[in-house]
Amino acid sequence: MKKAGELYPLETPKELWQEISIDIIGPLPRSNNKDAIVVIADWFTKMIRLKETTIAVLSKDIAKIYQNENTWSTMKGS
Repeated sequence: MKKAGELYPLETPKELWQEISIDIIGPLPRSNNKDAIVVIADWFTKMIRLKETTIAVLSKDIAKIYQNENTWSTMKGS
C-alpha cells in the first residue's frame, strides 16, 4: 500500500464571506412553488444563509441569490 502524503491545513479566512460553501437541499415537499433550500455558509464565522428555491435552480440563479443586496446587506457589514 502506498504511504499517504503530508497533509496541509487550509488557510483561515481573514474576513466575512471571503470563503463560502454553497449546498442545495432537496427535493423537499413543495410549498409556495418551492421545493429546495440553498444553504450558503461562511467559513470564517460559520454563519449560514438559507433561501428557498426549486430543485431545478441553475447556477446563474444561485449567483443572483448570492448577489442580491436585500439578502446580503446585513451580512457584509454595510
